Amino acid sequence: MKISLKDLRPNPFRDTAHYPIHREKVEAIKASIRSTGFWDNILLRKAEDGHHYEIAYGHHRLEALKELVAEKVIEPDMHFELPVRHLDDATMIQIMANENVNEFKVTADIIDETIRVAREFLCRETKTPMTELTASDISQFLGGSWNEDKVAVSLQRLGLFDRGMLERDLLKGMSHSAARTIQREVAKVEKAFAKDKMQQVTTEDEGPTNQEVKRVRAQVQKVANHVAQVLSEHVRDGGGLDEVKERSLDAQVEMLPESGKPDERVLSTIDAAAKTVSAKEFKRKVEMLGRYRDYMSHDAREDLIAHLKELAVWCKNSAALFETAQS
Repeated sequence: MKISLKDLRPNPFRDTAHYPIHREKVEAIKASIRSTGFWDNILLRKAEDGHHYEIAYGHHRLEALKELVAEKVIEPDMHFELPVRHLDDATMIQIMANENVNEFKVTADIIDETIRVAREFLCRETKTPMTELTASDISQFLGGSWNEDKVAVSLQRLGLFDRGMLERDLLKGMSHSAARTIQREVAKVEKAFAKDKMQQVTTEDEGPTNQEVKRVRAQVQKVANHVAQVLSEHVRDGGGLDEVKERSLDAQVEMLPESGKPDERVLSTIDAAAKTVSAKEFKRKVEMLGRYRDYMSHDAREDLIAHLKELAVWCKNSAALFETAQS
């Protein structure tokens, strides 16, 4: 059908605020149109109003056309020969989910927006409570490269957003792996602080009041949001993902009262990290090397001896440091 550009509308399930257009792709399409003309790689369905057409895929081409009109390369009243199909809502969501997924980098905000839309649609269509909808359900619905692990990670992020522990904009434009690293730290902080604070307001005789629960939630949100802000800035400034855990602990320490009592300055997240320190793996490796020392070169043996002696001194000094803090 010959359709005017002004009659085209985006996919109704695509929130452009959280599902951005790739600038580099738009520029590539504009260059292609200037060179070889417009190709009809846009799929439409008729809108409910009967006058407009909704795009299933081809949003980058639509954006390129609009910009070329603004640049006076294309006439604003020009009509295009475009395919129109009978597409239901489920198909529109599935097409949106898989549009460009193999061509371009799919950022965390695009993943989360896709999962949010799919989850709401499935809840509505199947009458399944949101809490009972699984990552497997959504993965099977979306198909393509939307594996269960990716969906599960996104669902955890959406949960953090919903509980006010993490702001969506802090992860905007980030890779899936960077966002996942940040959200895992924020989730740990939420769990640890919520547990500690709830224990403080719970007695053997009675549980916390609704007012106390609200106050605890507000306190946990404050810490979690600060941690998320610090980690987001760290990643955007080029910091490594391997440094995120330490930066998370720094951020948690910043939220502690400077003049508080010793027990008010205890972080369960640091307690947990301390308890994971174990000599077991190190001892296992050294004992294994000891069994095969006769098959080791002289240089390697001398290096190992020097490292062990250096480590022994460091361990002794570190133990003394903690003993001083204890006293």
